[in-house]
Amino acid sequence: MEKTVNKIVYLDGIRGVAAFLVFFHHFLLAFFSAYYSFDINATNFRGWDVRYGQSLFSVFSNGNFCVCIFFVLSGFVLSRKYFQSQKLEVVISGAQRRFLRLYVPVASTMIIAYLMIKAGLFFNAPVSHLRHSEWWFGGMWDFPEPLQRLWICLKFSTMFGGDSAFDTSLWTMAIEFTDSLFVFAFLAFTHNTKNRFVWLILVFLYSKFTISPLLATFVFGICITYVEQIIAGRSKYLLSGIALLLFPLSLILGSYPSTGNTTGTFFEHLGHTLLEYKEWFHTVGAYFLVLSFVLSKNLQQIISLKIFRFLGYISFSFYLLHPLIIGSLSSWLYLKMHIPLGHNRSVVYIFFITTGFCLLVSWLMAKYIDDPGIRLSKYVYNRWFKKSHTPPLSPSPGHD
Repeated sequence: MEKTVNKIVYLDGIRGVAAFLVFFHHFLLAFFSAYYSFDINATNFRGWDVRYGQSLFSVFSNGNFCVCIFFVLSGFVLSRKYFQSQKLEVVISGAQRRFLRLYVPVASTMIIAYLMIKAGLFFNAPVSHLRHSEWWFGGMWDFPEPLQRLWICLKFSTMFGGDSAFDTSLWTMAIEFTDSLFVFAFLAFTHNTKNRFVWLILVFLYSKFTISPLLATFVFGICITYVEQIIAGRSKYLLSGIALLLFPLSLILGSYPSTGNTTGTFFEHLGHTLLEYKEWFHTVGAYFLVLSFVLSKNLQQIISLKIFRFLGYISFSFYLLHPLIIGSLSSWLYLKMHIPLGHNRSVVYIFFITTGFCLLVSWLMAKYIDDPGIRLSKYVYNRWFKKSHTPPLSPSPGHD
């Protein structure tokens, strides 16, 4: 039992760090957009933001890579409990609870964003003009009839279409929901079959030939459950050695620019044949990263530190709320501070203020919205979907 608990702790730690790096990515996009676009005319830091974006260190602010990590973790976590129990009820329960588990915090976030729009609390537009981030930051929360748009998003367009009008992070929700259902469907379809791994390979090949690397992240997550079974009892030194190779390789792959612009980067020197698979760099890199933690006890201990466990607990709330805070509090502070303090100095202060505020409100949301949403999904499942275990009817006395 202790081994299972530790596994959960370190997986939450990975998720927490990934959520924080998505926040870092969005913060830099708002105030140092040249790191992403490589546009030297938009530089705010004597070109160092562009150099950072072109370096391998940009993996620490590569939002798409972090999202791929989320998806690999989802495929792994959602299938792991089933593989441990081999009970179909685990799959059915997970599938029937999945929508509510995601929807409650997502819907709450969109309602909060709507109320902030009506209260005039977003200041992203003027900041985007000052910091050359109009192409990403300038048009957020600026659309006609927000109440009507909110209703459409709450009904279907966000959870089923990835509509991110109220929160740029919400484009992932449709993928997370539908591909989670794929994981459950695959586990149910292959229940009690000897050829599950063959079917897994076929699904992976489908992902490859249809160019669906995001679906493949969930397939890779399921694959890790097999790896976890295979490595049981193996030499920890051998496993740590493999992890030592996979971890830096995952970071290199994860640093591939999401824009596809390789000018001035390490990837500019790769051959044309390798670059034909560029859409898969983040997917494979995320798989290697999660797998390296599965293999290495040392990495598990590091990512299980208390600070990472806390980030893991608030990770979903942090992921959902931070764009709203960057567009409101961070932007308002920048408009007040950038003239007397200068751009770079003011952004450093704003980063720490924003981080602290994000941690606080994310903890509140995790405690009072996300946790109750999880309990609600379990209650609905137990109340209306779970099959009751009633004994069979016995014959009435005096009847055959």
